[in-house]
Amino acid sequence: MRMKRILEIGGLSGYSATNFVKAFAKPEESVMYTVDIQPVPKIAQNHIVLRKDARHNKSSDVGDAPLDLVFFDCHHFDVQMDVYDRLAAQGLITDATVIALHDTNTHPAKFFSFGYALNGDPGEWVHQDVERRMVNQFVESNGYHAFSLHTPLSSHDAEMPYRHGLTLLQRFKRLET
Repeated sequence: MRMKRILEIGGLSGYSATNFVKAFAKPEESVMYTVDIQPVPKIAQNHIVLRKDARHNKSSDVGDAPLDLVFFDCHHFDVQMDVYDRLAAQGLITDATVIALHDTNTHPAKFFSFGYALNGDPGEWVHQDVERRMVNQFVESNGYHAFSLHTPLSSHDAEMPYRHGLTLLQRFKRLET
């Protein structure tokens, strides 16, 4: 895949945008959009930062053309699902658009105050339930397939106490034979 148009919802310090911009095969033909209500650093010439509530994003804010990837990372279920619905209705999310959700893995211990034990198991902790719920929504109701990149809990140790995980989704498309 040669992604040229990426939209990030929730940018924080610009870490993810930095990685996406570095991964562009042809940076001069590519653009990274970040929408956040908080200030986010502009990390490259082809990085456009939109400081606003993502629910107020307009098609013209992202060049009025379909997106190759939408990265949801603002941790607000209703906001992110509203953004998805609007982008899809505007034709900016198509069957070819990849959806990426960060923070979908569980942790082997409670590393953050807002974490909670999954099904009461003190050995498996949910870091962010919003993105996990979104994966389930996309798969169960929106016709997506998911591929979760999660390290097994047993592989965590003092050198790598946890990994937040990433889930990639794309609309199911039957492979004709």
